[in-house]
Amino acid sequence: MSLDSRIERDRHQALAGDVDRLPPAAPTAEAAVLVQTTTVSSYPTTSAVFFAANPVEIDAVETEGQSASFTADATQILYVLNVGTAVPPVGTRLIAHGVGGRWVIRYDG
Repeated sequence: MSLDSRIERDRHQALAGDVDRLPPAAPTAEAAVLVQTTTVSSYPTTSAVFFAANPVEIDAVETEGQSASFTADATQILYVLNVGTAVPPVGTRLIAHGVGGRWVIRYDG
């Protein structure tokens, strides 16, 4: 075995030991967005389906006790899967979470 091979092997073993001593990775943050349900063609009548929704902007002075105003962006449509047990009324504001490349909401009435 050449000296260069031995040095590379020793470096690899040292690096592997460093990696083994690293703390576990922190959980990743999930994406979330405030949405408001809307109708594109015909609003769903069953709960466990995709609903059209507009992202909602929040405008407020961030002071305790102050109210906020909400503005739905009608120029953007997101399709959100309802995993809840009820059909959200048109115009309902909900938090949509990014799960597996899809937006998911939960509305139980």
